Amino acid sequence: MISGSPAGVLAVILFAIMAVAASFPPGFGAAAFAQAKAASGEGDTRPATVAYDGKLEAWEKQTALVLKFDGKPDYRLFFMDRPDRLVLEFNEITLGFDQNFAKRTGGLVRQLRFGSITADRSRLVLALAAGAEIREQALEADAQTGRYSLRIVLGEIDQALFSKRVAEQHALLGTSGEAVVKGGRVRSGPKREGYFTIVLDPGHGGIDGGAKGRTTDVAEKDVTLSVALQLGQLLEKAGPFHVFYTRDDDVFISLRERQAVARRENADLMISIHADALRQTYVRGATIYTLADKASDALAQQVADSENLADVVAGLAAPEESDVVTDILADLTLRETTHFSRAFSSMLARKMRDRVNLINNPQRAASFAVLKNAEVPSVLLELGYLSNSKDERLMADPAWQLKVAGIVSEAVADFFSGRQPRNSGN
Repeated sequence: MISGSPAGVLAVILFAIMAVAASFPPGFGAAAFAQAKAASGEGDTRPATVAYDGKLEAWEKQTALVLKFDGKPDYRLFFMDRPDRLVLEFNEITLGFDQNFAKRTGGLVRQLRFGSITADRSRLVLALAAGAEIREQALEADAQTGRYSLRIVLGEIDQALFSKRVAEQHALLGTSGEAVVKGGRVRSGPKREGYFTIVLDPGHGGIDGGAKGRTTDVAEKDVTLSVALQLGQLLEKAGPFHVFYTRDDDVFISLRERQAVARRENADLMISIHADALRQTYVRGATIYTLADKASDALAQQVADSENLADVVAGLAAPEESDVVTDILADLTLRETTHFSRAFSSMLARKMRDRVNLINNPQRAASFAVLKNAEVPSVLLELGYLSNSKDERLMADPAWQLKVAGIVSEAVADFFSGRQPRNSGN
């Protein structure tokens, strides 16, 4: 319950429940609008409303965000802290902003990210440079064009007050972590007796594009999805493998849901596929990570820290400090799972050696959130590092992607050769 003066309660409500259906005035550019409209898939089942342009205006301790829509948008907004963010969530709207829109930072906004969350929801996440509140929100419609414009003016406030209001907002509305449970279409069904179940986890997706190439616009989320889909097809031809994907489309999947897919499908092995970026641009080559309470080295810790922030990027609650895995490290099930994961890591490293470039000491370990399944053997495969120009060129090459998918498929087939699949009832 929120206590205090009526004015204080009103401030919290204005801060937290600006979740109103909105509308927005006319346009920024015919070319950008036409391109976004075409991307919305008009004439098919995809949403017809397009957010086609936006801009930021900054002045002393205040920043205005202006968004343009071709129809009336359905949206809600909320604040989050640790780190501080403003999240705008849209229902059945295509975010057709030019990619340069994400570079328009300034004032209270230090970073912009936008993209899909599920098949019918999308988000715009503003990383804030300081605590903020909404000073003005104006939603206007142009009667002649039917287009809408939303203007949100943010003003800086004390950090302690910001955090207090976020806590009160959570008490009213719950955390945004409840908003994203499952992403796009994921093939599912009963476990098939006599088959090994393999879960493929293409990293990132939707609003979370992951790393970007240094010299091209290649995105990690696209590389990982391409390799995963090719790997899945090869596995199903290679042997008694039943393949599931955490995502098979460009949608966001939370780290918690990625774990849940592997548990739900009673997976015999989960392979999470990534193509990260590092501060050290000279580092290149594939790396195979397994779970460990403490990172094997500084590089592994750097990669884990980056990957574990995927939910934050998408406007979800920051990962909890408490770690269920640390409470059960002595459990025999986890020990067996860890041993299995490391054994597969060794097999994959042997298969990849001399066929693709590997990092020095390619088998590493760290506390990756996506690998924290006590019952499911899991590895995280970094195909390479998009921060390195040589790796970037390779990973953008479809022939190289297919080659790597083939090598991983061989490793999986050889690893399970001679093993007995678990019964579907186990």
